[in-house]
Amino acid sequence: MVKMSKEVMDMVNDPNAPSILATVSTEGIPDVVPMGTFSAVDEETLAFADVFLLKTKKNLETTKKTAVTVFKKTEGYQIKGTFKEFQTSGPIFEKKKKMVKDKLDLDIRSAGIIKVEEVYVVSIGPEAGKQIA
Repeated sequence: MVKMSKEVMDMVNDPNAPSILATVSTEGIPDVVPMGTFSAVDEETLAFADVFLLKTKKNLETTKKTAVTVFKKTEGYQIKGTFKEFQTSGPIFEKKKKMVKDKLDLDIRSAGIIKVEEVYVVSIGPEAGKQIA
């Protein structure tokens, strides 16, 4: 099992670290969207809020493969994984619902769950591209 390090989790959980979600359609067409709602649920799981997802949601539900990049200045990580489900109730959903309401004054439709499978460094420097988990 792949586990994110504390440093990776801290960056994912940092509200000031931009994040980007990439998916692919069944036809192989990539889709990349900014996503400001990521959090690390635990060392093996990411969660995000579905507020306006359309094409991205369809891609996640059909192909399941995704990558997330999170970064600050010259440091960052790419986390690859498999989409598991959209939750419409429960503790993760409620946490995301409150966060988005407080931050953006918007309602969410669901909370997406991703199982982490690989982690790479995308920082500037000699470690760039190195797989760390």
